[in-house]
Amino acid sequence: MVTIEQVAARAGVSVATVSRVLNNSDAVRPGTAERVRAAIESLNYTPNQAARNLRRNETRVILALAPNFSNPYYSNILTGIGDLAHENGYSVFICNTDGQAENEKKMLEMLEMHRADGAIFLGCQKHYTWLADYAERFPLVQCCEYVPQLPIPSVSVDNYVAARQAVEYLLALGHRKIAILSADNDHISTELRLSGYLDAMRTAGAEVDPTWITRSDRVYSFCSGRACAERLLALPDRPTAVFCISDILALSVIYAAQDMGLAVPQELTVMGFDDIEYTTMHRPLLSTVSQPTYELGRKSTQMLLSAIGTNPAAGTRVFLPHELKIRESSAAPNTI
Repeated sequence: MVTIEQVAARAGVSVATVSRVLNNSDAVRPGTAERVRAAIESLNYTPNQAARNLRRNETRVILALAPNFSNPYYSNILTGIGDLAHENGYSVFICNTDGQAENEKKMLEMLEMHRADGAIFLGCQKHYTWLADYAERFPLVQCCEYVPQLPIPSVSVDNYVAARQAVEYLLALGHRKIAILSADNDHISTELRLSGYLDAMRTAGAEVDPTWITRSDRVYSFCSGRACAERLLALPDRPTAVFCISDILALSVIYAAQDMGLAVPQELTVMGFDDIEYTTMHRPLLSTVSQPTYELGRKSTQMLLSAIGTNPAAGTRVFLPHELKIRESSAAPNTI
């Protein structure tokens, strides 16, 4: 195996000069740097990356902690994380935590053991104040979800505004009996989307029947959503529209409605949230709030790499733009 000493001898420079060229230092004159690069190429020299990382006390590895791989919402985010990480010479270790704090803490041991340089959380819960201890010692970024009271950098959409706009759109269509299918978890997005729904209804003077507020399981599973939808649509005074806090839940409502003989959107309007790929794979195509998932992944990685590079953005909360995607599952009430 070719050594750095052999490269230095071929180029007629010191080992330190070769090291500076490998690290893209400006301290080497252009002519000398070119001679070193020619020696590297002619000898087909490959730096020992592990040794270089050890000397710098870095691993070039980042953690991505996702709560649920079965939810397609996370796939584009993870792709964005991976793409930008690889562009910057980092590897990504993706962990499925099942949304359990004990699993997340176990994964964070990689930071304490110097097996990763930082971590991106994709599903932290509101009560995760224990993250403060890790954030004081390691670079951390919260993606999609965040702990409101902690000054840890985060990137998401404005869930309150997005939910309120979605419900205001349904109200503008003429709906007044609007239900919400939420989830039984402690995510900040769940709280904010419910608040957006309630405030939009209150401002419009639309009464909210308590039976129109229903919750799936904590992971927004299709089966759980379908069971909620069947109960909701069997009500004597059933809603004419359902705002769902995830697309998986929205698709479950459409399936339940069709099985119960209700036409979407003629007899029931359904609105989702996320804009996963499945929304345009089934008829009717789903109206939804579109999140820039790939950009969420890239932005969270950019913030983490900045923090790893000793330029932390403590307390920075970034909101990326969302968009209402109006498709086939929404219409004015009673349009048959």
